[in-house]
Amino acid sequence: MTSEKQAGQDVPVSRAPASVLKASSQTRGRWTLLAIVAIGLLPLLVALYFRYVSPPQVKATVGLPLDPVPLPFEFLQRPDGTRLEHPEVSGKWLVIFAAPGACDARCQHTLYLTRQARTAQGRNMERIDRLWVITDATTPAPGLMASHPDLVLVRATDAKLMDILGGSESRHIHLVDRRGLVVFRYPENPDPTAFIRELGKLVRL
Repeated sequence: MTSEKQAGQDVPVSRAPASVLKASSQTRGRWTLLAIVAIGLLPLLVALYFRYVSPPQVKATVGLPLDPVPLPFEFLQRPDGTRLEHPEVSGKWLVIFAAPGACDARCQHTLYLTRQARTAQGRNMERIDRLWVITDATTPAPGLMASHPDLVLVRATDAKLMDILGGSESRHIHLVDRRGLVVFRYPENPDPTAFIRELGKLVRL
């Protein structure tokens, strides 16, 4: 009789205390919140890593990669006698073209190309300055300068600067990064589409 009664009795169910269930729920909530924050921060952390720690290498398609060499800004002088600001201060890339002040048809074509390449960068165009290094004592025509309001005129005060840019007869386009290093050399008449595309990739780094 006793065994039958015991068999018929309900077996008590063990339930966790409410405080334990609440703590477990809070723990899951914290992990969920951390996962959401991590997912949101991951793209930013990756971008910062490739921007400041390990910038991706961009293979040039039209430009010749150079062994980076500092551009001697102390030898670049504006028409008013002041020195050019170093890119580390301005945070800009520099597109440099050297030519005599008279600027023949070839020169004008190159200036036009660099202007279009800068304009084509859209909102990133503000990351680029265009420099025309005048290689003689000739003053450019006012009409030409009116067509290039963003163009910065400078003169080289030492032959060392022109040596870095390929010599006084050089008609190349050079690209200087934000550290002030000459990093790429382009022909005076590169393929416009390829030049614009490559410049856009570089200035976004």
